[in-house]
Amino acid sequence: MTVHTELPDRLTERALLALEHVVAVKPGGRRRSGQVEMVAAVAEAIEDGVHMLCEAGPGTGKSFGYLIPALCSGQRVVVSTATKSLQDQLSTRDLPFLSEVLAQIGVEFSWATVKGRRNYLCRSRLAERLEAEGGSSQQGLFEEEVLPDTIRLLSEWADLNSTGDRDDLPEHVPDELWSEVSVAGIECPGRDGCPQGDHCFAMAALDRAQEADVVIVNHHLYGADLMMGGSVLPEHDLVVFDEAHRLEDTMAAAFGVDMTEGRFWHFQRSATAYLGGAAARGLLIDLTRRVREVDDALQQTPLGRVTEPASSPIGSTFSTAAAAVGEVLKAIRATQPSTPGALGARARALRLGGHLAGDIAMAMSPPPGHVAWIEGEGSRPSYRLAPVEVGPLLAQHLLSVRPAVLTSATLSVGGSLRPIADRLGFEEDADPPLGYRSARVGSPFDYDEQARIYVAARLPEPRSPDYQAAALDETERLVEASGGRALVLTTSFRMLEALADRLKEALPFTVLVQGELPKRRLVEQFEQDETSVLVATMGFWEGLDVPGRSLELVVIDKLPFPRPDDPLWAARREVAEAAGLSGFTAIDLPRAAILLAQGAGRLIRTTEDRGLVALLDSRLMKRRYGRHILRSLPPMPRITSPEAALAFLRSVGTPT
Repeated sequence: MTVHTELPDRLTERALLALEHVVAVKPGGRRRSGQVEMVAAVAEAIEDGVHMLCEAGPGTGKSFGYLIPALCSGQRVVVSTATKSLQDQLSTRDLPFLSEVLAQIGVEFSWATVKGRRNYLCRSRLAERLEAEGGSSQQGLFEEEVLPDTIRLLSEWADLNSTGDRDDLPEHVPDELWSEVSVAGIECPGRDGCPQGDHCFAMAALDRAQEADVVIVNHHLYGADLMMGGSVLPEHDLVVFDEAHRLEDTMAAAFGVDMTEGRFWHFQRSATAYLGGAAARGLLIDLTRRVREVDDALQQTPLGRVTEPASSPIGSTFSTAAAAVGEVLKAIRATQPSTPGALGARARALRLGGHLAGDIAMAMSPPPGHVAWIEGEGSRPSYRLAPVEVGPLLAQHLLSVRPAVLTSATLSVGGSLRPIADRLGFEEDADPPLGYRSARVGSPFDYDEQARIYVAARLPEPRSPDYQAAALDETERLVEASGGRALVLTTSFRMLEALADRLKEALPFTVLVQGELPKRRLVEQFEQDETSVLVATMGFWEGLDVPGRSLELVVIDKLPFPRPDDPLWAARREVAEAAGLSGFTAIDLPRAAILLAQGAGRLIRTTEDRGLVALLDSRLMKRRYGRHILRSLPPMPRITSPEAALAFLRSVGTPT
């Protein structure tokens, strides 16, 4: 990264000068006071080497708000996002634009994107598939009558493409086939352990990242890097977490274990495909038997918390399976493969089995501060293990290592950033490395003119037997008044189905329902059909960006509190209560407030948007905590009269 000496010495001055230049050059650019405030606050934190938490309201331009000071600092930066769409926005739009514009004032930098292993074609898996199909992977030749068309396409594409990134494929490849020519991180043996390591697409992406000044990743990959002691990503001076409201849940998963019968079957298939032959037949039969026992045990173990894993029936089954895995691993290590495909298959099987054995051991003897449980309905239950609190782990593995900037449109609860700071390992009023600075940057939107929040105070509370019927009636009236153009967000699939059925039956608008089409297709149709209605649950509460007249009403059925019987959240409440706090206030309330703010934030995306957020949970007005949650929402004028809500919606749809 190059920052010319002619620029001001102080980072804050350099960053503000760069922002002025960017705004002047950007088509339609305009000075936003919130963005100026954010650039200055982030720059000062970077210059002083301290952590920064910054809530930046919708429309602030927060990506430039942290990118510009980070780029002007001259430091190596990793930017971590929660969603692929933001990752793509940064790498294909924001950074290319800033690279061209900032070079004009002497700030030059390079950037790279690193994704999870599954996003890249694995040359070793492809070689193995080619050998199985009768082709010669060493010479890139294959028999046309043997190889399916898609395998032929992938083989030719691998020779011509420089990234191996699935997103760069010229045509769609089914998930089932892609899974056969890609690997997960836990089964990849790495450059030195793979016969195709010198030509690996995933390793090439990491090589590019090693040379880049800015590296774009996602929270899951950054969590893996923390778990592996920093061996996954390049060395860096600073990390920025965008969409940081998702960080706690992602890091809990990264520092935990997820054991499904699919993981055992994956190793069984990998070992069977590699070993084959009569010599290992007995070992493979025993492994298959043990995997079936794991499958049966997961199906038969009641959902919920597992208090003593080692002495439980599921623990006994896992231990027996671990012994079988160990015997098969010994047999694999004793072999000496002779072809590239077999070499790769051996390395992956060893890696896969090694991770499986290690995770079984951790699952049976959870570290202190972890909770274990069985989750999942139907045919795919899983055994989960996760730290109850990620704060101490982040304090040790991240906050004590390098400065971090955390930002999102929704970080505060009741106007305070302290709840999320406490949960992520920061300490208020402390010195480095755990102390932090904070800023809340307002949105440039004119909420008084553009929007209203309607709280349906007259509805029964959600636990009332009369609630669902009243909520269905209310939603129908609101959607009719808005002429469609509505996003209806629910906290359960049961309510999703009830609302979708009612709206399809009662109104003339196209009703799009989560699950009926892939998410991207649903959003595209919602944008294109201006009077359509999209009914969805949790996966659509955040990250959805639909400006314009296609979205003028957001309906939210209930406050998104965690389920009271969720084992991880229950364990978090127990820890809070042991510390003398209210579990509800310390755990449930912040989560509901941040998620509700995310859902409400889907409405106003530009200065031209207008519309109404309808909250059908009367507890917001009837319970004391409701007003606390309302203070976490965008500052839209609040109304409680259904007549006023309908009148406002009709005025939004009236041409001016």
